Amino acid sequence: MYCANMKNNRVIVHCNIVDKNRMRFLSAVYDTGAKYSCFSSNEISTDISEEDCKGFEKKYIRGFIGNEYSTFYKYHVNKLAIGTINLEAQNIWITFDKAVTTNIIGYDIIAQVSRLSFANSSKEYFFTGADELKDFLKKN
Repeated sequence: MYCANMKNNRVIVHCNIVDKNRMRFLSAVYDTGAKYSCFSSNEISTDISEEDCKGFEKKYIRGFIGNEYSTFYKYHVNKLAIGTINLEAQNIWITFDKAVTTNIIGYDIIAQVSRLSFANSSKEYFFTGADELKDFLKKN
C-alpha cells in the first residue's frame, strides 16, 4: 500500500524510475483524465536527446501548455514505481519541450493499480491489486 496526499486539488504521487541503471525520484500528478503517462525527458534521463528518439513512436499531445501541442516519444524504462508499488518495466511518453513542467501518471499506468479515496479526506490510498485493497478494508 502507498498513501499520497492531495495538494491544490491534485493527487501528487512520488515515482521511482529506473532507466539505464540509474534511479530517478520525481513527483507526478495522478490524473484520471489523462490517457497517457507523460514526463519531461530531463527528469527521466540526462543521457537521451531528441535525436536518440528518431524512429520511436511519436504523439502530439496538448493540454500541458494551454491549447498548444507538444511532441512526445514512446520510451521504455526498466522500472517504474508509484511510491512503494513496483510496476516493473513500462512504456511511458517523454517530451523534450522545455515548456512542459508537469509530469503526469495517466490511465495507461493507472489501470495497473487499485485506488481508494475517502470523502472529505486529502489522502489517497494505492494498492497493488484488489486482494491488497480487500485486506486493507478488512483491517480498517
